[in-house]
Amino acid sequence: MTDCRAGTWLGDPLSLLLLGVLVLVVGAAVLVVVLARRRSGGDRSSAGAPLALVLLALVALGAVQLGGSASPASAAPAAIGLAPAGASCATPAAIGTDQDVTFVSGDVTFHASFRGPVDPSKPVPAVVIVVGTGGVDRDGDASTLATAAYEWLADVMSANGIASLRYDKLGTGETGLGPYADDPDAMLALGYEQLRVQPIRDALSFVAAQPGVDPDRILLLGHSEGGAASLVVATDPKDAPRLAGLLLVEPAYARILDVVAAQFGQQIDGAVAGGAMSADDAAALTAWMTDGIEQIRSGAPPYAQPGPVPIPDATDIAAVYQTTIASNIYGADPAQMVITHAYRTLYGKQFDEVVPAELSPLVTVPTLITCGSKDFNTPCGDGTPGSGVIAVAQGFGQGVARFVIIPDMVHILRDIGSADVFQPVDQVVYPFSLALESVIGDFVARFTAGQAE
Repeated sequence: MTDCRAGTWLGDPLSLLLLGVLVLVVGAAVLVVVLARRRSGGDRSSAGAPLALVLLALVALGAVQLGGSASPASAAPAAIGLAPAGASCATPAAIGTDQDVTFVSGDVTFHASFRGPVDPSKPVPAVVIVVGTGGVDRDGDASTLATAAYEWLADVMSANGIASLRYDKLGTGETGLGPYADDPDAMLALGYEQLRVQPIRDALSFVAAQPGVDPDRILLLGHSEGGAASLVVATDPKDAPRLAGLLLVEPAYARILDVVAAQFGQQIDGAVAGGAMSADDAAALTAWMTDGIEQIRSGAPPYAQPGPVPIPDATDIAAVYQTTIASNIYGADPAQMVITHAYRTLYGKQFDEVVPAELSPLVTVPTLITCGSKDFNTPCGDGTPGSGVIAVAQGFGQGVARFVIIPDMVHILRDIGSADVFQPVDQVVYPFSLALESVIGDFVARFTAGQAE
């Protein structure tokens, strides 16, 4: 639930202390000038200079958080762009518990969890939560690790009086492979638009039709790869209801194969630096990966069978990365394709053609976009093209988006504080980010107040 203190300042403790000192000093100056004026009969304008100093001090300290380059190391969320709507002291509408529902997109029945208002006679906004890449279900859980990230996002929305729908994407959870379970190869002729993007539009249509949902206040929240897919929908809604707002939480920031190549490259370089892989093996794997990406981009499915692996006798970590590159870059397993781990397919090729930085300038609805300062999957970057989320945020039109760097947050939305924890299995023991919860609450307040634009 959003704090009722409207306009709460996000400054750090040191800035607040400096502000207090400045106010006291300048206030004393004002008092001296006023007393002098009374004694001398001087004009009233003589107190204006000290008061102006107060205003300048406030502006200067505010600019630490709101202007210039956002620092990932900041102790509080660094925000640029669209101002928060301001919190309302009204009690948020009561939102019910999860209800199992289904909706249809194409030939697939998607299984989902819907939370609607306890009192349907008073319509509320609603959000569709789009999950990220990998074998994670509607809650953010996979067979190897339960993060509960998307269930938590639904909790945050409920606390702010917003209904929600989150669903198991194709290949995960109760949805599974649906009608393709007996013949997964039938999916190879289908693309990213049909299997990944259109279900988002159909989910929006479904939630807009639910009792107690205001169809004019429909929001879309995408996390990670779900953020890139949500950008596609926001800029090309087709038959989906008009969006009132968009939330991009740790969104994919570049073409997916560029992101995959960068992540593999960093990991391979780290293995070489740590003595776990030879420089020759690293060079061979990198060249093989680069060639595979070029084949996907320059060719057209169905692709020819890939050639032999570059290191037939690979062992240890080199063998692990060779197998991983083979299944991702050279893979065409349809069951893996729909959870985004096999790119040598029509689905993978179309997914790679999504360029978030080219879509963000086309968005016209109020948007929140975040990056965690310790998110190594979708880093903030330095603002240069393809470096991270900042480059995507910079593309939005003036006044459209609010971009916030969330301190110490990792990709699974946990706040790891000052720790350096790189593996999700170790990150999941940390709490969810209260800073992100607050930022989301501030952003969605405009919709619960009936201010959808």
